[in-house]
Amino acid sequence: MQTAANKVEHLYVHVPFCAAKCNYCAFYSEAGSAAKMGDYVDAVVKELELVTANLVRGGVGGREDVPPVQPTTVFFGGGTPSLLPTPLMRRLLAAVAGTTNGLPAGGTDVPACEWTIECNPSTVSTEKAKLFREFGVNRISMGVQALNDDLLQRIGRIHTVAAAVGSYEKLRRAGFENINLDLMFGLPGQTMDHWRATLRRAIQLQPEHVSTYCLILEEDTPFWSLLGQGAIKPDDELELALYETAIETLAAAGYRQYEVSNFARPGRECRHNIAYWEGKDYLGLGPSACSTVGHHRWQNLPDLNAYIESLVRPAGPVGRVPVADEEQLTPELRAAERAAFGMRMNAGVPVDLVRGRWDKQIAGLLSAELVQWRNGRLAPTKRGLLFADEVAAEFL
Repeated sequence: MQTAANKVEHLYVHVPFCAAKCNYCAFYSEAGSAAKMGDYVDAVVKELELVTANLVRGGVGGREDVPPVQPTTVFFGGGTPSLLPTPLMRRLLAAVAGTTNGLPAGGTDVPACEWTIECNPSTVSTEKAKLFREFGVNRISMGVQALNDDLLQRIGRIHTVAAAVGSYEKLRRAGFENINLDLMFGLPGQTMDHWRATLRRAIQLQPEHVSTYCLILEEDTPFWSLLGQGAIKPDDELELALYETAIETLAAAGYRQYEVSNFARPGRECRHNIAYWEGKDYLGLGPSACSTVGHHRWQNLPDLNAYIESLVRPAGPVGRVPVADEEQLTPELRAAERAAFGMRMNAGVPVDLVRGRWDKQIAGLLSAELVQWRNGRLAPTKRGLLFADEVAAEFL
């Protein structure tokens, strides 16, 4: 395993603000005033300054410096990053752009830096789209989730189908040539006809990338409460049929499945997410963001107020990032994680990573026709992708 490189090439920025909380969402987010959003941007810029200055991270035990941050991928997730007002977004983009090796908007087909921003259709404006392009953002991931107004209302989304299509068209007019659409299946009340119609409409828009996620019922969400009340009843057989329909429909439209939930036109796979699945080092900024550098992993405290206080209004002369938890990772654990996450991808993992470590487990998976040896790699079969969690568990 190659870890603790001399630079960190993958940067995640967590923007914790949402206009409204979706009924299924368990990610850390909250409503935010303009003042709090401003303090948040100040804090992220400060955290980035500390890291790029290669200072010892306060609150991480003082045991390890973070190598220089020179991203080849950047991902703004949330929350709803596109909710930030334009002046604050400009300041945040400028701070991050200073660390990248990216090309200006309109660069080559394979830019030095893949820069993704997640957007909610209701918060996409022509002004913000142009701003993104100005700073070299070259990939948009839009949380459409469904292309049926009744289903959108049921899951708590604040946009309509018309708004989603309109926002997509704004992004195209602004010059974006790499757009992902997030879609969900297994939603309460969703039928096969609903799903087929959503897939057809999404394909008509011709995005470069499509992500399809099965609804997961998480604790501390409205849907979890409805599950306890018996108002929601998951249907495993239907969910499997919906997933297989997505695979078949998207393949017929020219989208190659390269990971359990992700489909792309050739060359449009998400480089940032592939870095996670390949066990690369990454740095997370913002409240609740996770980082893994070398054999050290930590998570920032999922508390926006504490995050701001520690960085913007610290007790000492230098801000410190409030850390919720941290751990030292053994080489064996990093290898196990690499193998487990690698089983989510069609490409699988190199033979050298797994042979001699999990021979017994691999023999069982081969016998069950869940994995196969292919081109010097251990890769999941089509059936193995359907049971990716069970396959991954054999390595952990």
